[in-house]
Amino acid sequence: MGFHEILKWMVDGVKGGYAGAIVGMDGISVQDYIKEGAACDLEAISVEYGKILGEVNKASEILKLGEVEEIDIASHGTKVLLRLITPEYFIAFILTPSGNTGKGRYFLKKAASKAGTEL
Repeated sequence: MGFHEILKWMVDGVKGGYAGAIVGMDGISVQDYIKEGAACDLEAISVEYGKILGEVNKASEILKLGEVEEIDIASHGTKVLLRLITPEYFIAFILTPSGNTGKGRYFLKKAASKAGTEL
């Protein structure tokens, strides 16, 4: 299963899911998927929230808490779920505010595992 198929499976499998991306820690997307008709600046989300993921991971290391696995960001307009695949790559999953976060986290974890075998 390629990256596009993994992302499509994840996004289409969760109520409220509308975009996903596999991204390097430098903010450059390896692959992305946006549902048809969805408006999303996935590139900007990947770059900006990728920086946050990196900073949170550094803080966790300084505090000797171990490597961060996942970050969930909920704002008024969207939910962003981020999960590390490897130290160099993460997967981002964008949902509507009413999207199913629990199921989204489950699909995100499965998608990250599948993508990890492809990297």
